[in-house]
Amino acid sequence: MGKLDGKVAIISGAGRGIGRGIALALAKEGASICIAEIDPETGPATAREIEKLGVQAIAVCCDVKQRVQIDDCVATVVAELGGIDILVNNATGANQETAFRPLIEHTEEQFDRQFAVDVKGTFHFMLACYPHFCARGGGAIVNLASEAGSERAQGFGAYAAAKEAVRALTGVAAREWGPVGIRVNAICPTAITPATSQWLADNPEHAAEHLAKIPLQRHGEPEQDTGRTVAFLVGPDASFMTGQTLWIDGGSVIHA
Repeated sequence: MGKLDGKVAIISGAGRGIGRGIALALAKEGASICIAEIDPETGPATAREIEKLGVQAIAVCCDVKQRVQIDDCVATVVAELGGIDILVNNATGANQETAFRPLIEHTEEQFDRQFAVDVKGTFHFMLACYPHFCARGGGAIVNLASEAGSERAQGFGAYAAAKEAVRALTGVAAREWGPVGIRVNAICPTAITPATSQWLADNPEHAAEHLAKIPLQRHGEPEQDTGRTVAFLVGPDASFMTGQTLWIDGGSVIHA
């Protein structure tokens, strides 16, 4: 038996990378999974991978910049999987255009895209799931933030600002929704994905600097490190945790 048996989870942007790792970790604890993914190929591929574990999985093509697509996704999950207990807002508008770019060079279009995906997408998914959490007597939300925001990383203005907005939204929701049994936490993960592996290969100077500041001297893994932490946060062992941020980064960020 898994600690999430009978639960239904939506993970946005879970066709690849960290989102895929989270989906696999939750599925291995027994949760039925919806992959809410804009990519029409990776979403179904991850869903098929999860089905091989013996749990239900569906893929819904969803652009989180579009509120109507979020609402349709939630309605599909309720109709096909019976309800919603867990929401993981993983989708991000991050891209190479806003990486290591001075703030003065950021464009309004880049800011708009980053906030549309990371902040408004998170907000709208939370709103869409809220009545369904209430119908189940509560629920658990995990929103993905970043040390780029918490540590005010140079060269990541739009991304850092959006991720700190996500953390603020997480805290407000935790206070307001706690009385109805909805827990809301955030994570700041560091994990190696195909995209980050390519980036590290293309930027060896940044790769060495990044690894050097991690006390555990290794990079994280999407399923075992990030996914297992999310499984803890949405499960019964974390039933008294809400409004918190966990940095899953091997000690790269240590706050007093």
